Amino acid sequence: MKYWETWKRRREKKYRVLYKRGPSTLALIFAGMALTLWGIFALLSSYPVGLYLYYTVVPRTSELLGKALTETSQKMVAVASPRPVVAEPPVVPVFTRDITLPEGHYLMIPKIGVDTVIWEGEGDNYEKALKKGVWRVMEFGKPDSVEEGRPIILAAHRFGYIEWTQDYREQNAFYNLPKLEEGDQVAIVWNQHRYMYRVTQVTEATEIADYSSELIMYTCKFMISPIRIIVYADLVE
Repeated sequence: MKYWETWKRRREKKYRVLYKRGPSTLALIFAGMALTLWGIFALLSSYPVGLYLYYTVVPRTSELLGKALTETSQKMVAVASPRPVVAEPPVVPVFTRDITLPEGHYLMIPKIGVDTVIWEGEGDNYEKALKKGVWRVMEFGKPDSVEEGRPIILAAHRFGYIEWTQDYREQNAFYNLPKLEEGDQVAIVWNQHRYMYRVTQVTEATEIADYSSELIMYTCKFMISPIRIIVYADLVE
């Protein structure tokens, strides 16, 4: 009987020591090394690990991304009022073709490395345009004909889609749009005409506040967010 009680006390003491000690130092070292290596890999690679996890956890993310931007455009159509017609506008574009420029529609923002096509998309086709990059909101103006006094409005995702590389994201979308500042230059090539714009304001808001600007660009601040990064610009030449 004494032997049994002695053995039982020894066993209980052994497990108490194990539980008190917790994981061994060697196990903690290996765990730390694994986490460190994973962190280095995530930082050095251009693969969007965060996007992959988000797309895995949240279903229908592509659809939600498109709706996040188009909801803003629908509100803009409802509230935007035409700009008053000015008899002598401060800038009058000269509509002469430059054969050295490409045909089609392009956007260039040198400061943030954007050099991409402006895609058109009506109705349900907006998502196809957004998956490629920059989308012109069809209900608003064009560089060569500001319809009903409304500005040109361009929208694009900031982080975009899992199949985008980081280089594609920076060149063809608005990933770095928040880095723009007042005075920065924006160029639009539209059917072999070049239009130069100057940034007048960069804001964060849920809706566009100033429709008097001639060019407005916007994107989501976060992946799914009501906050938009909104850039206003005016034509200079």
